[in-house]
Amino acid sequence: MAATMLATDTAPKGEAVAVLATPDEKGPLVDEGEIGAGGSGSVRKSYDPNLRRVVATKVLSPELVKSPGNLRRFVEEARLMALLDHPNIVPVHDLLVDERKTAYFTMKLVRGRTLEAIVENQPSDSGGISPLHGHISVFLKVCDALAFAHSRRIVHCDLKPANIMVGEFGEVYLMDWGIASRQPDGTEAPVSTPRRSVRGTPAFMSPEQAEGRVSDVTQRTDVFGLGAVLYFILTGRAPFEGKTATQALAHAKAGRYKDSEDAAPVPPPPGLARIVRKAMARDPRDRYESVIELRNSVSGVLQSDWSLPTKVFSPGAVIVAEGDWADAAYIIVRGRCEVSKIIDGERRVLRTLETGEVFGETGILSGNVRTATVQAVDEVTTKMVTRELFRGELGSDTWLGKFVMALADRFRELDTKMAARAGGDGGK
Repeated sequence: MAATMLATDTAPKGEAVAVLATPDEKGPLVDEGEIGAGGSGSVRKSYDPNLRRVVATKVLSPELVKSPGNLRRFVEEARLMALLDHPNIVPVHDLLVDERKTAYFTMKLVRGRTLEAIVENQPSDSGGISPLHGHISVFLKVCDALAFAHSRRIVHCDLKPANIMVGEFGEVYLMDWGIASRQPDGTEAPVSTPRRSVRGTPAFMSPEQAEGRVSDVTQRTDVFGLGAVLYFILTGRAPFEGKTATQALAHAKAGRYKDSEDAAPVPPPPGLARIVRKAMARDPRDRYESVIELRNSVSGVLQSDWSLPTKVFSPGAVIVAEGDWADAAYIIVRGRCEVSKIIDGERRVLRTLETGEVFGETGILSGNVRTATVQAVDEVTTKMVTRELFRGELGSDTWLGKFVMALADRFRELDTKMAARAGGDGGK
């Protein structure tokens, strides 16, 4: 094939005219090594000399190229991805199946980490501040990508954290559409698939997929997959675990998994735990009707207290100390605390606080020092409300803010009087 030259009248005077690369037998791409490999082939890093950019090349293994069925599915994957022009789906640049049946397609090279790696490698102690907010932001972008795919009647069928890439600058991509299917719209025949075929990842698979009921795979199957991804974000583990893939598959068939509130090391926001339960319902009819409905539910939780910083205190730890400056209030999510106060030179325990109770609120409202000490009895998980957050949300310059501040001052006066008489009732 002759080299193709750029138009000479576009080149600046005195500058050599650029010449496009001449394809060799393997094409114009320069192979720069393997990025990853799977059952159907490999993904390689390649340099495109024509456009002078690095791309990712997905190559079908030579053995599978010889199979018409495998070759057809590989081409279908490239064509499905090409239909999905969305910011959170990797764009496909080119597809090649030559006369010797070498098959590959090129796409944008994504530099970053998978959501799986990000969650698994997050610090066990992040200063008490949960990274959940960032993970949910990634999740919402995946929902956007999937909602767009569903608008094109394409179902992903293999949703899992390992198939979600987060780029170096916060880009989010839903990857690996290798087993995606295009649902018929009544005017075309569906892609031929074996009547019973188990395809996907058992640890994140819906019951209908695990049972091989291909005809029952719909958009609600992807809703289940999103629920499984959200489960992983909340717990750091897959919903269907087993010593072998066969064991995980059996759990997936039964839809049997440990509830996220019990499996998570730190109690997840109740609203998100409820969303997981509904999205992962065994019966598709009990799940969200669409990805958009699920996404809206997650967005609704964003408006609640789920994003408050989480702090965990070991048994015996002093959470707030009498006489210290009051800079935050706390909501007990799990565990018990004791409230104590120095009276007549002795420390006296006034009461025990249980899950769901609040302490430290009068201090941040009145802007004064703590009037009592609160200490963890066992391991205590709390949500923390800082003074700045409270005043910003309440609006101290509004009539409601002034009303609440006045109530706080009255309560503090009463608390001081009670403490002077009989040790108080656990002022905070």
